Amino acid sequence: RVAAQQGCSRSQAEALIAAGAVQVDGAVVTDPARRVSEGAQLQVSDLSPVGALTVLLHKPAGMAAAEALQQAWASLGQGPAPLASLQELLALPKSASGLCVWSNERPVVRRLLDHERPAETEWLLSMPLVAGPAVVPALQAGGVRASLGHERGGVGQWRLVDKDNRGQAMADFLDGSQFSGGWSLRRQRIGRLGLSPLSVGQARLRLDFEKF
Repeated sequence: RVAAQQGCSRSQAEALIAAGAVQVDGAVVTDPARRVSEGAQLQVSDLSPVGALTVLLHKPAGMAAAEALQQAWASLGQGPAPLASLQELLALPKSASGLCVWSNERPVVRRLLDHERPAETEWLLSMPLVAGPAVVPALQAGGVRASLGHERGGVGQWRLVDKDNRGQAMADFLDGSQFSGGWSLRRQRIGRLGLSPLSVGQARLRLDFEKF
């Protein structure tokens, strides 16, 4: 219904819905799979929400993204608590660390939820070198580009580049391998925006000129 009404693609319609720009019979709906009756009234707003912003967060491993955002929020000077309109984009697995993005800006939401032109993501995977021959080919077979960066003390660090939101799938695969627990996964970059200069647990606002 949204795609037909707006004359846009299904992925663009999904991004509009996820951004909170669509109302059904006066109520905001953020679930793109929601069924609506033929008689339902759809309204699509072209305006970004008041207080539109994008937060870049260095999430620690083992912590839920929402909890990490809550702890880092005060440093942003945006009020006592995270805005309810913010949503996590390209969700980061709890077991992984690295760049986590929360936004209510329509262009950002649309860009990171664009399944037809997904943003490239870069990860660092650290694990025992002996695991490489079994783990890395399996990741590559799944569409991830992998290259060994450096090795030290029997531990190797691989650079992984992907164009799909496979973070949870990679974490599940690593957990299911015989080297479960002997690895760490950190997301370094989404599109053109990287993790630096954020330290673990820190957050910052995206600057106007920064694009994914």
